[in-house]
Amino acid sequence: MNHAHTLAFPAAAPHDDNTIPVFARRLGSWQFTLRRRALRPDELAARYDQAAPGWSRTLDRLGVPNAYETLLRTALKDEPSLYRAPQARVLDCGIGTGALSAALADALPVPFALKGVDISTRMLARARARLYGTGIQSSLQQGDIQALPFDSNQFDLAMTAHVLEHLAHPETALWEMFRVVKPGGLILVCLTRRSPLGAYVQLKWRTHRVTGHETETWLRDAGLENVRCLPLRGGVWYRQLSVACIGRKPETLI
Repeated sequence: MNHAHTLAFPAAAPHDDNTIPVFARRLGSWQFTLRRRALRPDELAARYDQAAPGWSRTLDRLGVPNAYETLLRTALKDEPSLYRAPQARVLDCGIGTGALSAALADALPVPFALKGVDISTRMLARARARLYGTGIQSSLQQGDIQALPFDSNQFDLAMTAHVLEHLAHPETALWEMFRVVKPGGLILVCLTRRSPLGAYVQLKWRTHRVTGHETETWLRDAGLENVRCLPLRGGVWYRQLSVACIGRKPETLI
């Protein structure tokens, strides 16, 4: 399957246009569009370095840890491949302070080996401290989700929370996640949703905001099958902020 010729990501810009859509309206023959330059990788890293000391407190106030654990239990309860493997291999892209990986440790009652990447060195330091003593076999490193430092077909599960929306071209990151996941493996994403709280995040962080349908479209266009949105429970603020979807890499690629 040649994904480069079949993708139709929503509101796509020319690939040399490093902007994110904010507003689009049609009035008769007029099309009004407002786009904003995405943060450069160095700018994004600097912002998250600055936010790192208080990031876990912010997530706690939003109810994110409980929401993540409930989300992962729902998403993975009927995934026997994760339970059959002697030790599932998991990749957390944009691991941040480790909230999603820590939730997976509570939600998945079998051992797994964790790789984590993040653009922010200070976030990685917080994640190492959080995961220490959890029993997770983990290896964390600085890296960019758009150019993952791993061989193809390595992981049973690749997951990312609130990373793709920072990218002018999220399809690049989804292709990379698709590449490193094994055939039959899973990709789980959380993104900022279209909502008043999502609008605040977009204003502050220059992100995409998406609906569940748009998120499903992104995953299908990246080559995944059995794509579906997942219910978010717990953490009322987080439910207002986020949308979550999961999909599977086909066992056989055409």
